[in-house]
Amino acid sequence: MPNFDPDHYLAVETYNEAVQGLHGICGLILFEFAHGERGTRDLIIRNFIARTDMMVRAVFRLWELRDYQDCWIIHRCLLDRLFHLSYLDQHDGFESFEAWSFLEQYNAQNRVRSDPEFAGAREGKMFAITPEQKERARVLSARPPVWQRPKAEEVAKTLAMRFLYRFGYDFASTHVHPMANDGQQDFLTLTKLGPTAEPLEQRSVLSNTLLVGTMVVQAGLNASTLSWLALVYDFLDDLRRLLGMGADDYKRSFIKLAKMSEEGIRLYAAPSRPNEGQKDV
Repeated sequence: MPNFDPDHYLAVETYNEAVQGLHGICGLILFEFAHGERGTRDLIIRNFIARTDMMVRAVFRLWELRDYQDCWIIHRCLLDRLFHLSYLDQHDGFESFEAWSFLEQYNAQNRVRSDPEFAGAREGKMFAITPEQKERARVLSARPPVWQRPKAEEVAKTLAMRFLYRFGYDFASTHVHPMANDGQQDFLTLTKLGPTAEPLEQRSVLSNTLLVGTMVVQAGLNASTLSWLALVYDFLDDLRRLLGMGADDYKRSFIKLAKMSEEGIRLYAAPSRPNEGQKDV
């Protein structure tokens, strides 16, 4: 469960070491996904894990700037990925999600290209559309994919982790849209004209982000077609133990995985569904 009691927080240096460990393991996992041809399910999972790694590290960078509000905003976005990934796996919706995503992005891109006020966009590489994309959009538009975004609170309930919604997603949502006191803390931080938030009292977002980061990675491993070695799951468990009890066993797990990778040992077995090495989050 997310921590908010200052007595439960670890030293900032400890969190910084942990996030580097998670980053390193995510790198190993992503390269494992890069071996061989992967279907839509594994490609989406691979990208979710890559996004998670980037977002977790972004929270830590923003925390150094004392931009705590954006830390919580990204934390909420990270939870959104966890809920989406869990929902996709529960409903085997990866193919529909991919088709829906393509059509949504294509239509948004095409609206910009079609707007006479932004005629120059038609020549820009950012908004370029290939003949293959046009043809796929035509086919999908004739029979639009049936998919809709899941509701965060409902997914949290199915996971029996409603606290992730209440103390994470819902709480962090107050930072996403403008509020009457929006920027008040930033004003004080930038001008030093009044009391600012104490960094040590803001460590909850670091701890909670690391927690959710491990959960997204594990949900991805569970949902993939690959049977991951138990040691990969041990690392994630050990990292969560650090957050809960301060134990640093994750360092030993990290070294073992890094050594296996250096020796060319795969971190997964042959593709199979369900995964034999799977552990529930």
